[in-house]
Amino acid sequence: MKTLTRKISRTAITLVLVLIAFIAIFRIWSFYTESPWTRDARFTADVVAIAPDVAGLITSVNVHDNELVKKGDVLFTIDQPRYEQALAQADADVSYYQSLVSEKRREAGRRNRLGIQAMSREEIDQSNNDLQTTQHQLARAQATRSLAKLDLERTVIRAPADGWITNLNVYAGEFITRGATAVALVKKDTFYVLAYMEETKLDGVRPGHRVEITPLGGNDVLTGTVESVAAGVTNASSTRDSKGMATVDSNLEWVRLAQRVPVRIRLDKQTGNLYPSGTTATVVVTGKDRAREDMSPFMKLMHRLREFG
Repeated sequence: MKTLTRKISRTAITLVLVLIAFIAIFRIWSFYTESPWTRDARFTADVVAIAPDVAGLITSVNVHDNELVKKGDVLFTIDQPRYEQALAQADADVSYYQSLVSEKRREAGRRNRLGIQAMSREEIDQSNNDLQTTQHQLARAQATRSLAKLDLERTVIRAPADGWITNLNVYAGEFITRGATAVALVKKDTFYVLAYMEETKLDGVRPGHRVEITPLGGNDVLTGTVESVAAGVTNASSTRDSKGMATVDSNLEWVRLAQRVPVRIRLDKQTGNLYPSGTTATVVVTGKDRAREDMSPFMKLMHRLREFG
């Protein structure tokens, strides 16, 4: 009797364990295939491409690659002596035309007072025209001086915001042209996540939904909120011919891959440059409720399976 009871107990325990394993595997499979999640997500930040507005020799570089800088910090300086001379020449031109305008104004005033009794109307009009021409030349010289002053100010390249200098590619002694990108600045506190969700899973993704983010190769779980979903992506199978007509590829593959749509996610907490822009992560949309700070064992298991899947 005891032996029979023992066999029944073992059989029952085995069946229960098999049932639990089956349910767990089914839930994991359902989550893997149906829930809104993706391993194709990237940390992103606002990046400013810094390019000088003047050309010349770089006389000094004041920062190092990957250095954290403050707004207004000097990054590098370009050939100030040349632009100081240009400003001095513009100042001299303004002074010259100011003197010339004063002379022409006195001459025109004197002729206008004498009137046509002392000289011809043509001479009086010519004097007034000379005054106007000189005034226009003075205005142009003043504009040139303002531009020279602006160019001199822009020989000092400053950080437009707080952030990290990256890919520094300028050195003292090099010649740099106007508009040539010299360095990138990754703005501080602007990091967010772009998750490329499959179109079949977008029904479960709405602005305001909470998400959990696991950086690749790390155990930390970050939290965030869906901020927006892209309104469109490029149609790779459609082009335009020489007449402007649409050309659509009519070939259909046997296996259709779901299109991926960018979803922008706002991080609850900025982490500095701990996760640089461009690094990858796994994103799980947990729904409308606020994500838990500590993940359940089931969610931890899912993250592990996705890492190896």
